Amino acid sequence: MEKTARTAHSVVAAVREDARFKAVEVRKQDGVVEILWARSLPAESRTWTDFAAACGFATSADGREKSQRKCPASVVGLDSTGVAFYRISVPTVGADEMAAIVRMQAESLLPLPSDQIEVAWRTTPSTNGKIDITIAAARGEYLLRFAESVRSFRPHDILLSYEGTARAWRDFFSDREREALIASLSAENTQVCLVQNGLVTHAAVLDTGVDHLASSDDGAAPGQVMERFAQDMRTILGTFGWSESSDWPVLVLSDGTEVIDRVVESLNAAGLHARATMPRAQNLRMPSGFEVRDVYEYRVPLGLAVAALETPAGTLDLFERIKESDERKAKSIWHSVVLAGAVAAVMLVVLLMVWRSVDVALAKRLNSQIADPNFQAGRQRQVLLKTVARHRPDILQLLADLSTGQNDGIALDSLYFKKGQAVTIAGQAGNMDQMYKFQDGLRGQKGIADVEIPNATRDPKTKKIKFTMTFHYKNYTKKDAVL
Repeated sequence: MEKTARTAHSVVAAVREDARFKAVEVRKQDGVVEILWARSLPAESRTWTDFAAACGFATSADGREKSQRKCPASVVGLDSTGVAFYRISVPTVGADEMAAIVRMQAESLLPLPSDQIEVAWRTTPSTNGKIDITIAAARGEYLLRFAESVRSFRPHDILLSYEGTARAWRDFFSDREREALIASLSAENTQVCLVQNGLVTHAAVLDTGVDHLASSDDGAAPGQVMERFAQDMRTILGTFGWSESSDWPVLVLSDGTEVIDRVVESLNAAGLHARATMPRAQNLRMPSGFEVRDVYEYRVPLGLAVAALETPAGTLDLFERIKESDERKAKSIWHSVVLAGAVAAVMLVVLLMVWRSVDVALAKRLNSQIADPNFQAGRQRQVLLKTVARHRPDILQLLADLSTGQNDGIALDSLYFKKGQAVTIAGQAGNMDQMYKFQDGLRGQKGIADVEIPNATRDPKTKKIKFTMTFHYKNYTKKDAVL
């Protein structure tokens, strides 16, 4: 992640939700938010690197920037399904002591060693003389993998998608409340967050989304599915501190579809005082073809972009230690380069001095050796060795090529490589799709051709697919190979 203190003129915000990548570029001037463009791509068979290229972030195959072309600042939204939220109240104490309390509470709530979790927190004033603390926690390994996957966007920050949802509701939807429970339904799940004075103070995810509520494939009647959803909502809101006497309204972000209306009716029937809130275009300038209903579709990246433009204080940053680690690595590399440069300069001076002293003697010796028949024979032998090396197969490079691409779930058991014959590899995959994706990945590798699967069977014990795959590698496996 790149870190900067400057204020961006525009921001690109990107998320992955509902099996799609979504991004917008936004700028704000004189209180008006302008959407410069919006882009969406199916996530199937695509990566963050693919989507970054589609959004104008030119990268090479390893995710590195191809050119120095100036790109806008960017932020990426983290899927909040992997983040746990907690809320605690503590007495008023110093910052260092409060940090220790938060860490201890997080370690007691999460069944993981302390070095495997990342924690972010912020405080809000409480009415009982104590301080309320919102804690977000996630596995460090999960965060590191995500940060690596989105590196091609060169994000200045990675924000929680909850923050985008809350900001989108505040700026782009019809109902305004100082405190409210916000429900945002996607195809596969529902985000629920408690927003107080513009900040998310509690959040959770229900694994029920619009696709489940709009159908009854599990055999239950539609009314029963809605009733279960309403009861699950009551349970979650109870963990937030909600009760029937609470004055928090439940606002359901809506695109005006019937299923959202039925959700609101079901929540009201369960006593949750819910209402739908619709997107609005006030103080919002949209590009050609982008309509008000699209505000709902792009609500999360829109909210993240506006939040990033204003750089609000108190953002829940789960990636702080990862960014610090990246900065330490960059400084270490720079110091190594400077030291190496200094050593190289000294060595150059020494070499120049030595060169001047031996130049004349060396020239005399070379002239005498060139005339020697043994020297000519040795020279021809070196030419032959270089020819052999040029045509010798690079096994390490081949193994590196096999390990790149779509190889999830693939385990290779053996590799057979002989001059003039196709390379044969044997391995196993979790399912047929993984095997075929691995085959497609090899076909996309430079120097690999004619990838075929002569044999593939399912192991009756492990249920895995055992396969044999053959392919030609550069010029080494052709029948007319030189060596």
